[in-house]
Amino acid sequence: MSIDPATGRRVRLGIIGLGLITQSVHLPNLRRLADRFEIVRVCDLSASVAEGIAAELGAIAHGTRSQEVIDDPAVEAVLLCTPGAHSELARRALEAGKHVFAEKPYAYDPETAQRDAAFAASVGLVLQVGYMKMYEPAMAEARRRLPEIGAVRLVRMTVLHPSDEHQTVGIPVLRGSDVSDDAIAAAVTANRREVADALSADPGVDPVLFRNVLHGSVCHQAAVLRALLPDDEATVSWADADATSEGERPGPPRLQVGGRLSGGAQWTLSWNWLPDYPGYSEWVEILGDAGVIRIDLPGPYGDLPSATLRVTSAAEPPVDSGVWDPGTPAAFVRELTAFSDAIREGAAVRSTADGAAADARLLLEIARRLA
Repeated sequence: MSIDPATGRRVRLGIIGLGLITQSVHLPNLRRLADRFEIVRVCDLSASVAEGIAAELGAIAHGTRSQEVIDDPAVEAVLLCTPGAHSELARRALEAGKHVFAEKPYAYDPETAQRDAAFAASVGLVLQVGYMKMYEPAMAEARRRLPEIGAVRLVRMTVLHPSDEHQTVGIPVLRGSDVSDDAIAAAVTANRREVADALSADPGVDPVLFRNVLHGSVCHQAAVLRALLPDDEATVSWADADATSEGERPGPPRLQVGGRLSGGAQWTLSWNWLPDYPGYSEWVEILGDAGVIRIDLPGPYGDLPSATLRVTSAAEPPVDSGVWDPGTPAAFVRELTAFSDAIREGAAVRSTADGAAADARLLLEIARRLA
């Protein structure tokens, strides 16, 4: 299948999964990009949610079966926003001739991601993974300004991660209570089977931490490393996790990870579950011989700003560049714009399934160190 180069045509989109990320981020952004996308069908395990969202969008086709979206001849491209990994649905959509935008995580197994990337390329279809941070203009600006800070010695990433409740205050989300226990159990079982298959050679790895923390959140920091230093391969030297202490609210452990980049620099990640912290906070510092680049990234939900950047030289006295802010649109809008450009104009995909495979390898290496 060849990509249509016509730039005036809207992409006919089907959406599978209508939960928090779809309602709080993708649907508002797709409305902003109405000149690029036409939503023609939606699907969710909750029939009431699917019906409600379809009514909001103009009484479009809706249902509870993902295959109906994939088989619909009116659907040209599919947006996958279901919980867990997305490779199985993505492969079915690709085999049906649909372009695919799959939210993270794409696959727990790196070989699966590589296989699907090769298949999509062989049939001329777009396969894009939802790593929105790679579309922050601050990433390209940081790469452009790397010479200002001399040889890179360390990339230091910090995440302060509150509970979803603290991140989604004031964001309206339509929820349904009409999903059967059997449907929920089947989805949970399928997800656990995918995780178990990916960890079949690593029985000591904690599957919950692997699924929920590493592939649920830390995958974004793996993608940030690739965005900043795309020619470097990351390896893991050490990793440490602290269990929830007595008296604390139960939740994920805090993770501290360190390693090397093939270009010679070190990298570290401090990922901290702080359930009562008032808001998500994330920043990246690139330390060089002659200065520091700092990027401050927005949270994952709602109407978001762009990441900002600041360069500080190592001169005496230090010279601060001030805050570089690209303004709007936010990264979530930019990644959807890039998806439509890839379909309509044949533009290269930045957040590829091959990249997701590299991230999956790094996450597995972290998991092994923790085990």
